[in-house]
Amino acid sequence: MKIVQLLVCIALSMSSTMVLAQSTVTGRITSADKPGGLMGVNVQVKNTANTTATDKNGNYTLKNVADGAMLVVSYIGYKTVTVAATSNNVTLVADQGELNQVTVTAGNKPTRKLQTSTAVEIISAKALKASKPEGIAEAVGTAPGLYVNTSQGRRGGIVTRGFPDGGNPQGGLDYTSILIDGLPSFGSTGRLPEAGFGFDNNVERVEVVRGSAATLFGRSSAAGAINVISKMGGEATHGSFKFTTYNNAFDDNNKQLNYRADANVNGSITKDKRLRYNIGGWFLDDKGFKNTGYNDRGRQLRGNLDYLIPNGKGHIRAYFLSTNFVFQNLTDAPADLNTLKIAGGYKNTDALQNFSQFYSKNYTLYESGGGFPTRRVTSNGTDSTSRSVRQAMQDNSYGRTNLVGLNVGYTLAKNFTIEEKFRTQSMKNGTKYSFALPAYYLSNSVARLLLDGDSRDGDAVNEVRLRLKVQSQDGNTTHNFTAGQYTAVTKLRPTTYSFLHVLNPSNRDSVKFAPLAPPFVTAPWSGSFDYPRGSITRRGQYTETVSSFFFGDDVTVKEKLNINAGLRFDQVTIDMQETKKPYDVVLTRNVKHKDYSASLGFNYLLNPTSAVYGNVTRAFRAPDYTAYTSLEWISFTDRRFLRATDGINKNEIVINTELGYRTTIGDNVSFDVAAFRTKINNRLATIFENGILISKPFGSNRIYGAEMSVTYIPEMIKGLTVRSNITYQKSEFTEFKIAIGKSSSATNPLAGSGAGTLSNVDITGNLYGNTLINEGGGNYSLDLKGKQLPGLPSVIWNTNINYLHQKFGVDFSSNYNANRYIDPTNILKYNDLKILNMGAYARLQAKQGKQSNEIRIGIQVKNMLNNADIQNIAGLNASELTLGQKQRTPNYVSTVGASTGTPIWGQGYAQLPRRWLVYVAFDF
Repeated sequence: MKIVQLLVCIALSMSSTMVLAQSTVTGRITSADKPGGLMGVNVQVKNTANTTATDKNGNYTLKNVADGAMLVVSYIGYKTVTVAATSNNVTLVADQGELNQVTVTAGNKPTRKLQTSTAVEIISAKALKASKPEGIAEAVGTAPGLYVNTSQGRRGGIVTRGFPDGGNPQGGLDYTSILIDGLPSFGSTGRLPEAGFGFDNNVERVEVVRGSAATLFGRSSAAGAINVISKMGGEATHGSFKFTTYNNAFDDNNKQLNYRADANVNGSITKDKRLRYNIGGWFLDDKGFKNTGYNDRGRQLRGNLDYLIPNGKGHIRAYFLSTNFVFQNLTDAPADLNTLKIAGGYKNTDALQNFSQFYSKNYTLYESGGGFPTRRVTSNGTDSTSRSVRQAMQDNSYGRTNLVGLNVGYTLAKNFTIEEKFRTQSMKNGTKYSFALPAYYLSNSVARLLLDGDSRDGDAVNEVRLRLKVQSQDGNTTHNFTAGQYTAVTKLRPTTYSFLHVLNPSNRDSVKFAPLAPPFVTAPWSGSFDYPRGSITRRGQYTETVSSFFFGDDVTVKEKLNINAGLRFDQVTIDMQETKKPYDVVLTRNVKHKDYSASLGFNYLLNPTSAVYGNVTRAFRAPDYTAYTSLEWISFTDRRFLRATDGINKNEIVINTELGYRTTIGDNVSFDVAAFRTKINNRLATIFENGILISKPFGSNRIYGAEMSVTYIPEMIKGLTVRSNITYQKSEFTEFKIAIGKSSSATNPLAGSGAGTLSNVDITGNLYGNTLINEGGGNYSLDLKGKQLPGLPSVIWNTNINYLHQKFGVDFSSNYNANRYIDPTNILKYNDLKILNMGAYARLQAKQGKQSNEIRIGIQVKNMLNNADIQNIAGLNASELTLGQKQRTPNYVSTVGASTGTPIWGQGYAQLPRRWLVYVAFDF
């Protein structure tokens, strides 16, 4: 009995000792940017379920904490730390990892990348400084899921994963919006921003959003948006200057200095630091990437003045832009159809034509003379109207833009703000270039058209947004409501002249011009070619008006679940008046398109460093003015305007879904993976076909795939950042038939000779896996269901590596795009595209008080391997011509008549040649 009593006493003593070892722990969590305390920080006893959160002053209390226990302190945006329970006060350090970057574009409020409901890429100022882009396409070239076509040099096309190439030859982005500080760069979707904007040192960062953006940014944002965000001046004066020289890519022994000078300065003006400025721009004079006979040259100046309203009530920004530049336009070179490289005898610096060969010519303008055009003459028989080719071409493809804008953000009441953005701009643009009428041509003869176009355009854009933040009484749920209205009015005044000429591609100096009298073109080429015949092919007055209303709600529940929903209604009205000489027929058309976009997305934090996200979007794309003007052409047979069959009167309907997961592994690896699916009904493609700009239905498309992005910032190698992403997608027609048409042998060397017209496809020949449909009445078509969409790669792999040392820096980037078809019948496939860029620089740093200055001297090489693969062959992505050409000339060599043995080439656009850049930069 005594033994039992002794054991009980020992047990009670141990129990008492254990109770005494349990204690209550209190403390406070702060950070460098919030010394007053962080609210909502998670404090947990390690390896237990004992947890609490800090109050509004950063204080916490934990009961029943064992002696010697460790606490795990975690908070979104800060590095997680483990400390002893006796460490009452903890200061957290901000996590600079990839997923903690804040985006202002992806939602209705500034949001960490980790918590967005869409795939987001933020290209920071540090990354831009390393890559030194000269255009928007180059700036986003390594972003996940983007295929960038840079064959235009300082301009470029962008295709977003899960979406097709819009095929807009005007350069517009049909599914991805380009925004400058939150507003579309142009009121219509028919233009790239480089028509009036050049990338400069004023850019703070670029945000790339893929997924459910249509309800935020409008009818052309089904694939997402690219937002170029300008710098705001700080309290102290900062700036940068960079002088870059380029090597001469041509073998012409010209010693001209090719250069670009960039500058930026920003800071505050007033003593209270509330009025701030940012201004900068560039000067350029460079022979460029292609030998076209003229330079890229010009200047840009832009800036913004910001006023910060006291008490954090908001801000006011006034801004301007002025540009005057000449950029080389898209220039073609013959494509060898067997190798899909530049044809023999050509280098990747060559254009098929050097425009200076036209400088000695004038051409006459014609007007209607009771049918076919007659030359306009005076009473003494001399020309009354003529145009100097030298004068027309010396400015070539120019852009002159003047722009002003005003942004106002103001807090009307607690948690209720209004944002007003207004911009107006005038643009003078010239488009001067020569292109082949047929996509395929004999290597010793091709008919070409030189376009001499000018346009006087302008637009006014206004957007107002109301934002209201509503929080539940318990503080667990927050709604961020947004409602707004957007209006854009775009006025365009294009005038385009043209003249036909004949060229021997094997002897580029042998230019001949079309005869004066009808028939304008005969086959084989004959008659007098000594006098250029010019005619007004288009003179228009177009007004495109867009009116939109949108509403959204971004909900946060317990700082873990984010749900955003949006609804947008857009109406597009297009008023057109067009006079086409020589026939002097005035065409008028008024069309209206309207529809809605809706989106729903979510993001759920699994833990402070991991989240799942997803979204679904129903969007639409309405045709812009380019679709309608390109559908009207002159028939020389019956001398009247024809209108193509219907098909552009329907909106494209886009259904896009995405599901993803992102996480941070440790403190240095960020990982993002997503699956996506896009369905497009009533798709419209705009292409050059036999020298005519045509918009036509392109069936229903489906694209689905997956994307993975990895960012590695190792702690062992300070300053090293490695980013790599790969996208795999499968694209196909789900419903599409293409008619088998007929072409003139003058514009299509299917058989190599012969007058009249001939079928583009031999219905009794090898169809190379395509299905023939008898439509009756001697008409046939091809069923392309299941065929891969042309121009769209199946694999996109982008990599970027930056190393920043105290004394030097190194950067490397690569782009790889694989498995792209040229045509919808999937006969011809492009070579895989590989582009490697690399740079290195030395850093000299000095300090003046609290301010650091830096000088960088560096070298960079673009397209390091000097690859010269063809990126595009014009006129084939929506036609059956490739199948017919393959049937008749499998080796792309003519077998008919006098042209037997003559190679057949394509109108190709190749990768830009390798260029070396040497620069010196100064940051202060």
